[in-house]
Amino acid sequence: MRSDQLNKSLLIALALTLWLSAVGSAQSGRKPPGQEGQRQTEKPVVKLETREVVIPLRAYNDEGKFVDDLTPKDVLVLEEGESRPVANLKREPANIVLVLDLSNEIGTFKNGPTERIPREERPIWEGYRVIARPTTREFAETFVSQLSTQDQISIIQYADKVQLVQDWTNDPKQAIAALDSKYRVGIKSSFFDALKLAADKLQTRQSGRRVIVLVSDGLDSNSKAGRTQAMMALAKSRASIFVIGWAEALKREIEIAANWSSDHERHSNTSMDRIRELRRHLPKLEAAAFELRSLAESSGGEMWLPATHEEVITTWRPLASEIGAQYSLAFVTEHKPSLEDLHSIEVIPARKGLNVRSRTSYYAADDDRKPSQ
Repeated sequence: MRSDQLNKSLLIALALTLWLSAVGSAQSGRKPPGQEGQRQTEKPVVKLETREVVIPLRAYNDEGKFVDDLTPKDVLVLEEGESRPVANLKREPANIVLVLDLSNEIGTFKNGPTERIPREERPIWEGYRVIARPTTREFAETFVSQLSTQDQISIIQYADKVQLVQDWTNDPKQAIAALDSKYRVGIKSSFFDALKLAADKLQTRQSGRRVIVLVSDGLDSNSKAGRTQAMMALAKSRASIFVIGWAEALKREIEIAANWSSDHERHSNTSMDRIRELRRHLPKLEAAAFELRSLAESSGGEMWLPATHEEVITTWRPLASEIGAQYSLAFVTEHKPSLEDLHSIEVIPARKGLNVRSRTSYYAADDDRKPSQ
């Protein structure tokens, strides 16, 4: 009898001990065996948000002529190698920022073609004359005068500092009047500051295509913004960049000046130093032209390198045609949380004989539109 009672007492004590142990484990936050491993194998939930991204697109046939009957089924969009549905393909008015380089660090070669004058026929300090109307201004006024009233334009000029010559307007006469009253040349070059301001201006436009027209040699000597900051701002603006580069025309003018000085000036230390300074500038122009071409092509734009001042002015014709031929292409993507906001994209023609040109990357932005249901 006593043995049975003793066994019962031991069993009750053991059960009570196990119960207290379980309660203590629960209160201390410890989990039963196997439960922790099970939770670790559960996959985290990734929130995806569907967005509509808009990029510029130009289309040509095999003969290089613009295609004006493009439809969404004529192109494929790949984002990071994955296909994306094309939601829309249409013509839209353009928002154009015209950026003018008015710097003259090595002389007034951008003002116009020079006229060399023999020493005996000129005042002692006058080496050459230039045309009365600067080439950049002539180009700008001609280009602006040809714009459609459906397009908006803003004008920036830069040299020692950056200046907004004209804020957004669709009135060519107003823009030309602003150029007439505010056009000012300078010495140094605030190239990167001008690019950043152009990108910032485009970010204020909620609809329409975004375009930057850059008339520049691509050199910088005076900016507060660095190259990385300017390039990031341009990429986030998603603008097509069209460049009229000064490299070839300036190389021609510099060679003329250097050869003329060598033939006609006294071979003093000053004149020889000037010739060396001019020729040291040539590889800088070539390197900057390479950067400008890369900038234009990666944005889906175009670059021209006219060889003379006259060709700089007449470049407005192919430039206006290229801008007018652009489409706005919208594709649907799924954004997810990521530290890498830059997305690579490729637009591929799906129609025989079709060639297309567009951006090669874009930054995911807060202003991407949610696709309509």
